[in-house]
Amino acid sequence: MRKALLALVVSLSVSASSSAADKVLAKVNGKTITEKDLKQAMETLPPNYKTLENNPTFRKQLLENMVKEELLYQEALKEGIDKDPKVREEIELMKKRILIQALLRKHVKPGQVKVTDEEAKAFYEKNKERFKDANGKYVPYEQLKPFIVQSLKRQKEQEEFRKAVDRYISQLEKHSKVELYVK
Repeated sequence: MRKALLALVVSLSVSASSSAADKVLAKVNGKTITEKDLKQAMETLPPNYKTLENNPTFRKQLLENMVKEELLYQEALKEGIDKDPKVREEIELMKKRILIQALLRKHVKPGQVKVTDEEAKAFYEKNKERFKDANGKYVPYEQLKPFIVQSLKRQKEQEEFRKAVDRYISQLEKHSKVELYVK
């Protein structure tokens, strides 16, 4: 009896001292999904979902999706799908891509980009025919300016990132032995 009481007190004190990140939100066949897991899942979402981080409905929906995903994952393991040679090749390919992405995040730092008013206005003028409303009237530049600037900035960021990746690869090539056997 004393041992059981002591175990209960210890488990209560341990759980009370656990951080909120360790809070169990769900269990799937004994596998726990914690607050930390939910936060990690949210970090992988596109930026426009970040505002929903504290929305209870969204959090519940994401958690339910995580439970479904865990069920499917467990079933795949149970059926031995992870041992299929084609699946193993796919896993290795995904692992390679993930490692490359992590390497690029670590070493590739593209510069900041800006879009000038002149660039935005020139884009509007060049593409004015695309900016008509349902009645065939031109949508005023000032109304479209924020969207044009955002779009041009995104294009410039992608181009700057591509250039930064190319520079990084060039550095790697200087210190590597690369042999191509095709013409």
